[in-house]
Amino acid sequence: MSNHEKSMSKKGDGREQRSEESRARILNSATKIFAEKGLDGSRIDEIAEDAGINKRMLYHYYGSKEDLYVEVLRYNYHKIYAVGKNAFNLGHDPKENVTRAVRAYFYFLAENESFVRLISWEALNRGRYAGKVIPQFFDLVELEFGDIIKDGIKRKYIQPDMDFRQVILSVQALCLAYFNRREIVQPLWQEDLLSEKMLEARLQHILALIFNGIFCHKEE
Repeated sequence: MSNHEKSMSKKGDGREQRSEESRARILNSATKIFAEKGLDGSRIDEIAEDAGINKRMLYHYYGSKEDLYVEVLRYNYHKIYAVGKNAFNLGHDPKENVTRAVRAYFYFLAENESFVRLISWEALNRGRYAGKVIPQFFDLVELEFGDIIKDGIKRKYIQPDMDFRQVILSVQALCLAYFNRREIVQPLWQEDLLSEKMLEARLQHILALIFNGIFCHKEE
């Protein structure tokens, strides 16, 4: 490769890196603002200003506010997928795999209030845009973790008639409700529901329900 070609390659790599950094800033700013105001209450000008991006460039990357919103949902669900993927290890004890995955998801929600609020807005809007993301997300999760479930069934840890998607839906409901209903149920406890003690107590309760529901119960 000539010096000129090397120089052009470096410039191209630099532009690509800056483009990726700009997209990441846009998605992070859009996540925050959509979470605060919902899709209808958010403005592209505000997102662009928060991200430090020219509005025309934002439209160049994402086309419209609605398209950006869909990408924000996809971006955040991908983060959940990555968290779950890192928790599973084929060949490990199925109970340990499930424990790690649920713990990772639960604490992801604890640390990402914007995502919790974003999903609450989407539920209020009857899932107008989530339907463009969640089916692919479920397919990806099922494809990635299906072997884990099959392994657990083969080893007689997990009930053979288990519906994988029902399990995912149950885990989501048990975890998500704690955070998007937190301010409503907080008066039932004196301790802060986001304290380390209360978070761990809730997680252990969720794990107990899941283990009782999906794992085989061998006779003593």
